[in-house]
Amino acid sequence: MEAVNLSACRQHGELPSVDVTAIRQRTGLSQSAFAASIGVPEGTLVNWEQGRRQPSGPAKVLLALLAKKPNLVMELYPAPPPRVRWAPGRPDPSTMTADERLAEVGEILASGIL
Repeated sequence: MEAVNLSACRQHGELPSVDVTAIRQRTGLSQSAFAASIGVPEGTLVNWEQGRRQPSGPAKVLLALLAKKPNLVMELYPAPPPRVRWAPGRPDPSTMTADERLAEVGEILASGIL
């Protein structure tokens, strides 16, 4: 008797087409932000939206997931908080002592008077 390896058998079905523009608009992102969030060049996204090209299998699957849950990528990969840069020589306000804050207020007032 011949053994059959069922795990090696795969069902290949057609993935449904996706409306990339509608999916992107539901996320509320611009073309560049949406393209960056799903890891494709902006030009690729534009080609998909204008119908010049179609997303490949994995991209179609991701887009189909985003059609059902538009915030999926943002939930999985939240944007890092923006970096706050302070002027050179100035202490970070979140770590300043009361005396440092008072001294800075004095400097601000003094520069305003001059």
